[in-house]
Amino acid sequence: MARRRYQINATDWFDCLDWLDYQLTLPDWLSRPDHPIHGVGIAGLKDHLMQWRAIEPPHKDLYQSAQLVLNEALQDDDWGRLRKALSAKKRRRREKRLDTQPINITLSAAAHELLLDYKQLSGALTLSDAIEQGLQPGMLELAQRHEQELLAELLERVGHIKASELVKIIENYLKLAVARRSLANSCKIARQLFLKRPDRGTYKLMMERFVEDLVWNNVHLKIHYREFELFTELLDPLKDLKPALETT
Repeated sequence: MARRRYQINATDWFDCLDWLDYQLTLPDWLSRPDHPIHGVGIAGLKDHLMQWRAIEPPHKDLYQSAQLVLNEALQDDDWGRLRKALSAKKRRRREKRLDTQPINITLSAAAHELLLDYKQLSGALTLSDAIEQGLQPGMLELAQRHEQELLAELLERVGHIKASELVKIIENYLKLAVARRSLANSCKIARQLFLKRPDRGTYKLMMERFVEDLVWNNVHLKIHYREFELFTELLDPLKDLKPALETT
């Protein structure tokens, strides 16, 4: 039985809008002319998001209206990625609530003076508030830049791997994902689709879902793809020489 689509609700409303805003900055939907998003249109969805954000307070009819639009615009793999992103945000908030103990740090005199000046000018109530308010915008920009750089790095890396090797790598990754808390449903489905119907389209889909999953792990679980050691054999410069070396 197919999994029930995510239902827009008050709890995740703004997180859902943030996710959609971010997806519209990526090239994925633009590069897929057959994606149902183009029925609504990239520009059309942006207009919807602006209108939805402008309604205060949001209400049940708004959620239902958004659900109808997104049901037409998103595919099952999009809903799966949205679920993962929302789950990660909830987990981070839960972990943040549990981590309430203050931490002692040592600042240089110059850093402390600068922080006090910022606190006064910004109107922050505490030094901790000043740090959070001052760093948050820059951190968001840095995180998005890092995510884009990692995405480009991985696409470059897997772009040179043979299809047969990539299938094996993804198989190993899916085994590791169970133990490492990764949510690899989209990647798993894409791999099964490629094995069932191997062509350029399904290969590209499998590769993209795999890369997206590795980026997601890095962003939300703080697990860099190198920790999985998926590409170790491919990067080993002595790989092809080892059988000969072992017989000499």
